[in-house]
Amino acid sequence: MSILRRSLRGLSPIEARIDLQLLNDSWRHSPGSIGAQLAALLMLGWMVRDWPMAHWKWVLPAFGHLTVWATVGMLVRHFHRFGITESGYGRWRTRLLIWHTLEGTMWGLIAVALLAVATPEWRMTIVAALIVYGYTVMLVTIHDWAVAFVGSVPVLLLVAGRLANEHNGSSSFLALVLVVSLLTCMGVSLSVNRRLREAVLLRHENAGLVLQLREEINKVTEAKARAEAADRLKGEFFAAASHDLRQPLHVMMLLSSALKPWIHQDEGQSLLRKLQTALGSLGAMFEQMFFVARVDAQRVDYRAEALPLAEMWARLDSEFSVLCASQGLRWQLDATSEWVQTDGYVLERILRNLLNNAVRYTEHGEVRLRARKRGPWVICQVWDTGVGIQRQHRHRIFDDYFQARNDGRLSSEGLGLGLAVVRRLSLLGPTPVTVLSRLGRGSCFSVRVPRLIPASLAEVAPAAGGGQAQAAAKALAKPVAPATTAQAMARAGRGVVVLVEDDPQVRDSTSLVLQQHGWQVAGAATPDEALAAVAALQEKGRMPEGDMPAALVSDHRLGLSINGLDAIRQLRYEFGDDLPAFLLTGEASEGLTDEAAQARVQLLKKPIEAERLLQMLADSTAPAPAPDAADAA
Repeated sequence: MSILRRSLRGLSPIEARIDLQLLNDSWRHSPGSIGAQLAALLMLGWMVRDWPMAHWKWVLPAFGHLTVWATVGMLVRHFHRFGITESGYGRWRTRLLIWHTLEGTMWGLIAVALLAVATPEWRMTIVAALIVYGYTVMLVTIHDWAVAFVGSVPVLLLVAGRLANEHNGSSSFLALVLVVSLLTCMGVSLSVNRRLREAVLLRHENAGLVLQLREEINKVTEAKARAEAADRLKGEFFAAASHDLRQPLHVMMLLSSALKPWIHQDEGQSLLRKLQTALGSLGAMFEQMFFVARVDAQRVDYRAEALPLAEMWARLDSEFSVLCASQGLRWQLDATSEWVQTDGYVLERILRNLLNNAVRYTEHGEVRLRARKRGPWVICQVWDTGVGIQRQHRHRIFDDYFQARNDGRLSSEGLGLGLAVVRRLSLLGPTPVTVLSRLGRGSCFSVRVPRLIPASLAEVAPAAGGGQAQAAAKALAKPVAPATTAQAMARAGRGVVVLVEDDPQVRDSTSLVLQQHGWQVAGAATPDEALAAVAALQEKGRMPEGDMPAALVSDHRLGLSINGLDAIRQLRYEFGDDLPAFLLTGEASEGLTDEAAQARVQLLKKPIEAERLLQMLADSTAPAPAPDAADAA
């Protein structure tokens, strides 16, 4: 029968593990009952020593007990040394059942011998003791009903048979009480054993599920960590490689500009303009991709500081007033005097991307920038009267590469990373971005930033220089439109530009463009070579003795022990601290931006259009305008 199972075959792994564990527990704990049984045997021998019966009738079963217990002792020693494995389950299970069967048989033989000579009072005591013994066996071995069964049945059969064979009413009644009591105990014990087994099985199944779930969680965690590491490494690669990838694009943009004077046919000029437009689009795409890589590689830090919005408004106004005018749109900027606690670089980049997006998707009407005070917050809003966003697309507009109105993936419409950059930047600090939109009516993007309350401005203003807000308001009132390239070239005249660039292709391309527009170029790979190049120009009569260069242009990554800023400091030491300087870089971090500003160096990001470089050179070398009468007063 299955209840006396002596093999693990046919069981599930969990059931086999449970049965093996129960068998180990039985051999670990059951031998503890031998001491109590030995004490009971000695006490019984002392009590019946004067009873009128042959001593061998109870001494032989007692000796059998001692023999069984001695054998069990040797087995227990072996068990504690080696334990029980699955392969040994059958042998140890059989030994356990034989042990308890012999114990029950010996106690039954002793009881039969005593009942033969016992008085009625003692007979009642012996039957009660046997009932207690049976109940005790059932309770102690309730986790293994088979052991309880083989330990109780021999006692029941021997004693009940002896009483029933006497053929009198009292003996038959005692036999019935013994049988009913032990059978009831067995039934209850079997029911409890099954429930316990089900509970143990459920516990093991739950434990298995927990382990499986833990393994799955570990696998998911490891996979997530690997994915994040791969993502971070990808971002690190693109962020580190951005300079090298920008270089050939920078060269192509310079050479396309240098090619312009050599093409005279209208068809050629049209093709050249298309080429320059394509290169400009490619440069914009590169810029977005590299910036996303920098953010994903955690190279953009969020550093909050006290910031007057008026200064940022002035910069955005000078840029987008011209852009909107070129697109035939109205530009509206609501002046603000609010101060916020935020990272100026992050906030300005978010707003610039949102404004560019608004201009791109607005065909007529206006683009508006304003700031609204809302308790402890300032809500910076970008409004437009553009095409709007369909409801089903609003949850996806911040996803990478998603463009609701560019199903054909036209390169002229960009990569769809503008709002993805906004999402990444908003997660760097407390600058959540929300959007409201109506199809065909326009959209409103809102950026929430912490507001500095007026009481705290007294502490901030001295550190900020005191007059920043007034200067920004003045800039808002009188935006300056940038000069055209033609005007810049007209003001440039002739002068010497010192160019420090270790890449020969970039150096030659930049020199060609500058020379085509009337500049003399002293190009070199190092500051020392640049000094020698200036001296060579003086020897050739291209630069009067005693004159200083008009401007200095240097790449930031020179491949030397010094960088571009160090080269600029070294050359300014030779040519004067007021020498206008430009630093070209393909990986402008926020730290580099601050360092360049402190050194009074204009930072230019590669790739740069030749017209913009020429315009900035012309502006930096133009004579300062005479002060008007109002300012002099």
